[in-house]
Amino acid sequence: MIKQSIVALATLGLLSLSASAANTAACAGCHGKDFEKSAMGKSKIVKDMSKDDIIKALKGYKDGSYGGAMKAVMAGQAKNLSDADIEEIATSIAGGDKKAEDANTTKAEDSNATKAEEKKEATPVKEVNTAACAGCHGANFEKAALGKSKIVKDMTKADIETALKGYKDGSYGGAMKGVMAPNAKKLSDEDIKAIAEKFGK
Repeated sequence: MIKQSIVALATLGLLSLSASAANTAACAGCHGKDFEKSAMGKSKIVKDMSKDDIIKALKGYKDGSYGGAMKAVMAGQAKNLSDADIEEIATSIAGGDKKAEDANTTKAEDSNATKAEEKKEATPVKEVNTAACAGCHGANFEKAALGKSKIVKDMTKADIETALKGYKDGSYGGAMKGVMAPNAKKLSDEDIKAIAEKFGK
């Protein structure tokens, strides 16, 4: 008797769906507010179903081709639903529109982040004219200047910065100190960083 009453209540509640297809509040008694429950301990948990599976189930209940333990309860409700109603209900339960919106938002955010990163990487380091260095160091800093200096292209960026700043303030240098000091004094810290970034390892 109790079971029959529950089925009757579910039937009456679900009938109200025909008035407002997307309003699934009447289903909460059996399926839960967010469709997180197994109705009467027998149905699938609807919130875990895809939109397509929900549509297939409701259309199947409607034409009698679908259903197990819940077929008797659901068939009477589904027959009152149009295909448009079923689509709307499935979208509402599965959160189809919101999920698509969230997915598009995520894609847009990822795209913007990628573009920002590409822009950052594409930002050129300040160009410094090193043509005057080529006579001693080589066009690509591949030579030991006057046969005495380190080969600059084999140095790290940090070592190049340290050397040039040291030549500039007089705290660095051996055999090449007398030659390099006047040249380094012409360079700003930004120039030095640019040279290190371009030629250092």
